[in-house]
Amino acid sequence: MPADAKKKREVNTRAQRAGFWRVLWGLVFFLGVLAVLYVHIVVWPVRFTPGQVVPYDIIAPMAAEYLDTTALSKLQAEGPASIIDTRVKETVLLNLSDFFSELRATRLEVKEPAQQVERLAASYPVPSDAIALLLTHSDEDLADIESYARETLSDLMQEPWSAETIKELRRQTEENTAATLRDSLPTFFLRENITEAPDVPEVQEFILKGVTHKISKGEIILGAGSVVTQVTLDKLAAVEEGMVRQRTYKFYGLALLQMALMLVWFVHLWFYKRKIFNNPSIWGQLTIVLIMALAVSLIVGRLPFKYVHYAVPLATAAAVMLIVTMYDAILASYVGLGIAVVTALALNYNSNLAVYILISTTYPVVFLNQRSSTRDLAVFGLNLGLLNVVLAVAVFLFSVEAFSWWALSYALLAGIAAATLALGVTPVLETFSSQLTPAKLQALINPEMPLLKRLLDEAPGTYMHSMVMASMSEEACNDIGANGLLAKVGSMYHDIGKLKRPGFYAENIGDPANNPHKHLPPESSFNIIVQHIQDGMEIGRKAGLPEGVLAFIPEHHGTTKMKFFLEEARKRSEAEGSTFNPDHFRYGGPDPQSKETAVVMLADSCEAKVRAMDTFTEEEVRLTVRENIQEKQRHGHLDASGLTIGDLHTVEEAFTSVLVNLHHSRLKYPEQEKADAGDSAEPAGADESPEGSREAT
Repeated sequence: MPADAKKKREVNTRAQRAGFWRVLWGLVFFLGVLAVLYVHIVVWPVRFTPGQVVPYDIIAPMAAEYLDTTALSKLQAEGPASIIDTRVKETVLLNLSDFFSELRATRLEVKEPAQQVERLAASYPVPSDAIALLLTHSDEDLADIESYARETLSDLMQEPWSAETIKELRRQTEENTAATLRDSLPTFFLRENITEAPDVPEVQEFILKGVTHKISKGEIILGAGSVVTQVTLDKLAAVEEGMVRQRTYKFYGLALLQMALMLVWFVHLWFYKRKIFNNPSIWGQLTIVLIMALAVSLIVGRLPFKYVHYAVPLATAAAVMLIVTMYDAILASYVGLGIAVVTALALNYNSNLAVYILISTTYPVVFLNQRSSTRDLAVFGLNLGLLNVVLAVAVFLFSVEAFSWWALSYALLAGIAAATLALGVTPVLETFSSQLTPAKLQALINPEMPLLKRLLDEAPGTYMHSMVMASMSEEACNDIGANGLLAKVGSMYHDIGKLKRPGFYAENIGDPANNPHKHLPPESSFNIIVQHIQDGMEIGRKAGLPEGVLAFIPEHHGTTKMKFFLEEARKRSEAEGSTFNPDHFRYGGPDPQSKETAVVMLADSCEAKVRAMDTFTEEEVRLTVRENIQEKQRHGHLDASGLTIGDLHTVEEAFTSVLVNLHHSRLKYPEQEKADAGDSAEPAGADESPEGSREAT
């Protein structure tokens, strides 16, 4: 009892310590995300520069008046202050109306059209070729052109115009190949409207009033895909107070959203991924990875380059790649969606860009898993880049944003950069993580690993048994969608505890006559055999084997009974008239807690029983494998593994195929047959399977 109480206290202490670290890392993650968002939104908000393209709408959060500094600078460029002469606007609009009136009258005259064109060209500032073209339009078209020209000209004349600025505007219009006569006509009627203003306060106030304009609440200051101008900056400066208030509200909203997302993540881990939930080390790794991903995404989104927003998903996509290959695919999808939503909202992106980021971020979950190799990750980078290009084209089609090869280049590079970043970070995480990545498993399966070399040298029979099991387990796990590489590694290390006493196990006993169990009571033999579980855990921990590999050592026997010694003890008890407890010959467990350890348990017993057979026809092997699987299933040893009935059928097929191919090519020579006949006359001893055909329930 004292030992049990001490063990229970140790377990409680570890659980409390793990709980403390989970809470700590959860707080660090939440506060870290808030710190990143606070700096991005409140402390260091995005500041625009003229010429920058903004991929989202900027809406006025309040009503205000702004000073058009561009117009004011034109009025005060040099010399005494100037003002806009509003009378010029009236004259220009009247001139435009007269022009169209005479144009309509000219269309009714059929005599000497060339002279009429020249007369109009001499009376109005419109080129003769433009007049000739206008004469070919219908009355309805002329009305439409006049209305557009009047509206445009009225807006233009609100700004100050000098001879130089009018000349420059006309030059730009002429060079614009897409400009039509409808676009050019208003520029023909433009006139200088700047006049020198007296240097008196009333006039100066009038000047400022002329370049001061109103902004309505909810007005679009700048549309998505538009270029920032000085007027945009003037408007933003006027509504800065409202923008500050709006940014503060956004920060609070994102904080609440982050709390909701964390709740979803924690619930998933609690119900479906308890191993990750109970591992504070993984919490720390996820905290660092996700905070860095969010920070990098926001930094990329703030860069003042055109179309750089198509590169925003790279950091979050890299984080999702890491999570899906090292931890859990479903968690990766939840986390990817959450960080993508937070990023899109923090950067004010519209729905088109938000969908682009969401799809790009969660796409790795579709193609990658914990079995993905370094090569798979590298190839996927190009795959993701091409998907980003397709998504970028879709965004162009959905929106009014102008097509750009730069945007497609950013999208392609984002996918490649995400895979490159994930490949660079993976070795760092592997160093501090207990997660079994493909690279770690490949290293453990290397025959030059010290424990495997010892197993080959000191317990060659156990090594060969493990090799066969590795082939069986890998084949079966790959077929059912489990981690075949993990099962292969677990098979190679599941019996390392036999290194302490290799001569007590059947596969290492060369001469059955020298079986050490012949002269031992069954209880002693059981204690020796079962000790290889504890010895294996000690050897594995001393060698630094990951917990995921150590789990195969106790779980490959689970809570099965040691059949051979159990029957020996039963016979002795019946002969002596004494009683015995069958549970004293049961392994300590636990039963397999994963598909991989369950498959290794089945491979262990199936390989031993098939190896003891005299013939190896496919029907005989299949029947032996099926009976063994059904026995384990019937007694509940597979209940916690997650294996389904369909999985067990697939495992049966895989085991049968491997074992038939393995034994089918083995031909017995006469000398071997005689030796086998002699062996069969010997007592079964302690080991007919890896530890004897003793596993029963």
